[in-house]
Amino acid sequence: MRDLNLKREQVCAALPREPVRDWRWGWLTGHRARVIVFTVSVVAILIASHSLSPATRPPKTAPEDIISWASLLWLGALLPGSLGLIGTLSYRFPSDLDEAQPINNMICWRIVTAGKNIGIVLSTIRRCQAEMIKTPLAPYVIEVVIDECSNAALLPVEDVDLRVIVVPRDYVTPNHSRFKARALHYALLNSQIPATAWVVHLDEETQPTPSAIKGVCKFVCQEEASGRLRIGQGALLYHREWERHPFLTLADNVRTGDDFARFYLQHRLGVTIFGLHGSFIVVRNDVEKSTGGFDFGPHGDITEDAFWALKAMQNGLRCAWVDGFLEEQSCMTIVDFLRQRRRWFHGLVRTVLYAPVKLRWRIGLGVNTALWALAPFAVAYTVCEFFYNVEIPFAVRIFASYSFATFAVWYVTGLKANMDEHGIKNVWTRIRFTLLQIVLLPVFCVLEGLGVLWGLASHAKGFEVVKK
Repeated sequence: MRDLNLKREQVCAALPREPVRDWRWGWLTGHRARVIVFTVSVVAILIASHSLSPATRPPKTAPEDIISWASLLWLGALLPGSLGLIGTLSYRFPSDLDEAQPINNMICWRIVTAGKNIGIVLSTIRRCQAEMIKTPLAPYVIEVVIDECSNAALLPVEDVDLRVIVVPRDYVTPNHSRFKARALHYALLNSQIPATAWVVHLDEETQPTPSAIKGVCKFVCQEEASGRLRIGQGALLYHREWERHPFLTLADNVRTGDDFARFYLQHRLGVTIFGLHGSFIVVRNDVEKSTGGFDFGPHGDITEDAFWALKAMQNGLRCAWVDGFLEEQSCMTIVDFLRQRRRWFHGLVRTVLYAPVKLRWRIGLGVNTALWALAPFAVAYTVCEFFYNVEIPFAVRIFASYSFATFAVWYVTGLKANMDEHGIKNVWTRIRFTLLQIVLLPVFCVLEGLGVLWGLASHAKGFEVVKK
């Protein structure tokens, strides 16, 4: 399926500069030490700052008792933070990706788009082609699943490695699913790729890297040899528009850090506890078909990835980690950032309430989403706490400091991975970004809380595709 006669100058022109990478930068030996030292340091600084603050007094009235015990809101992050810390301490960057062997199974890069950001889609197509030429480890095809629109005519259908699946305007699934779920279900029914092909799901702005291609091939080789045929998931980076949007890139570093934390942990366990990203899902075509597709109806089409994951787990499928990175793109505006978080929150709530699976498959996601709902109230309490001089139980303050430290770890580990992949080698630049990341942590916490608060106050109007 590969077009070996593609014009290399056309493809390579679309390829971003290749950053200098060091695959053995120390995660194998120094990662645990850095995480532990950073966590302990943050806790110590927070406790020390409290000891240097003006002396507090015990609560004397009922309102003051409420203010004191409302500090328990800070502990909403204790469970997810602790699980994330376990995952982060377990994570290791592989040292053997360069040893990945060619595979016979086809890789299908499946890009789903509404067609509104056609420039981004074209960029992703060219990036897939360029990276597969540079790392020719498997036969491949690029599938673009696009809603019927005028922009569909702009796709390079003459490329022999590209297949365009146009979802008709009048197409209606049996359960009346909408948005990306509708397009994914149509593609599942109409794609012509072999049953043994492995599908790598991409959002329109998600682009492969050499490490991802090697990681996918390594994963496919292992799964085909073992016969387990698990659902794979890997880590996402957000550094591509760093120069244009440094603030929101720093804000999204938490997502990369969470990949190394909770998401890595759940994939080590083989079950989806916290959901699944819509991007960087790696699944064999016949396995995906066996799940029945993505026709979940209006209750499951906001975060169709998490809904599908729960159904897959109940059907007996299991998940596993895929090494390597895919690149995504951070939001371009703060409003889009908040809209994105609001959509995720609504979608996960609906998944927990309506996914047709046993409670044991929904309980983990349900607890995680409920604790996430406490985030804006914990942020608000933190602000209010500055204006009161009421004593807070010492144990609560200790665990709250620890919880904050575990989330800070997500940001700094995500930052390091994005800096490494972006090719930022200058020591002073790295120190500057690290300091900015730490100093802006309270701001990012406020933004995350506002997204959830917006979700609690109003429902998202549909899927809300954000500009990227």
